[in-house]
Amino acid sequence: MNHTFKIIVLAGAFVSFILGAGTATGQEILQFFASFGYLGIGAIIIAAVLHMWFGAYAMEVGSRLKADDSKDVFIYFCGKYLGIFFYWFAQLFILVVFVVMISGAGATVSEYFGTGIVTGRAIMAILVLITALLRLETIIKILGIAGPIIIIFAVIVGAGNFDSAGFSQAEEVIKELNLSKATNSWWQAGFVYSSFVLLVALPFLANLGKEESRRKNVIIGGILGGLIMLTGVFAIYIGTLSNIEQLHTKDIPTLFLASQISPAIAFIFSIILLIAIYTTAVGMLWTVAIQFSKGSTFKYRIIVIALTILGFFGGLFPFAKIIDLVYPIVGYIGLILMVGMLYRQFINKGKMEVTSNIVDVSKKFKK
Repeated sequence: MNHTFKIIVLAGAFVSFILGAGTATGQEILQFFASFGYLGIGAIIIAAVLHMWFGAYAMEVGSRLKADDSKDVFIYFCGKYLGIFFYWFAQLFILVVFVVMISGAGATVSEYFGTGIVTGRAIMAILVLITALLRLETIIKILGIAGPIIIIFAVIVGAGNFDSAGFSQAEEVIKELNLSKATNSWWQAGFVYSSFVLLVALPFLANLGKEESRRKNVIIGGILGGLIMLTGVFAIYIGTLSNIEQLHTKDIPTLFLASQISPAIAFIFSIILLIAIYTTAVGMLWTVAIQFSKGSTFKYRIIVIALTILGFFGGLFPFAKIIDLVYPIVGYIGLILMVGMLYRQFINKGKMEVTSNIVDVSKKFKK
């Protein structure tokens, strides 16, 4: 596998992992960005910079640390006690997001195909279970291929619904609507959006980086992944803002946008949406299961099966309401982790510790 392809796969896996139900359906974009009108563009720029930074840095640390347990990564960034807290908090939140993915699958199938939420949840749970049992190498390949495809369709659906008249009137329309806002101000939205993504993505990114020995690959892959991700977010944002009056009450705003282009695009996008949910759910399930199985294939399989069952029944909770209540709170907590990472990268690199082995970060890798 040449270096260019490795970078694309890393970037694609990063994008696929964090895209998921909240972003691909448009709910996160509606609550974090579009609800602030034109100022949402500033929030997207903040989020883009932070995504590119933490994507590259987290994978780089993973490649240096080579830790079998992401707990070591959290401890490196935040110290022993705070790091252990974030480790367990991240595992819990990843499970919550996994439930959101299953719930999002049910909402998508129900809204487009009209078959009921249970059918969508069941299909998604089964597909995720089968894929997670195939382990890491297959998962990375699936995520790496799916990421760019999802983004391409997100751009088509978002940009294809851009309307200059609707966009220019959006600010006035929003004043009349009772939109849920993730934070009190637009600039906070950019930070909080990135910090909750960071919290859930850090274990996956560290594990992703661990498999790659070339430092340049993980850095470029992380930057490219963050940039691609936010390009898709911006496209959906402008499409959402152009049609804010019609779609602000929709559970799946992007599915509404797709239907505005054509029924065929709506059908294709509904499948793409389910793929986006699927890729994120697989990554979430694998991340938690690999942490607690400690290399045991039997334990891994038991954990995967148990968590899939939990995700299926947890998916009964309303999709949009989970995002509205949980994501902003987690985002504020995640800001502490982000500060710890900034401190480690720019102020005190310190030493990396994996079990009993200590690695001097400043000498471990050369450019």
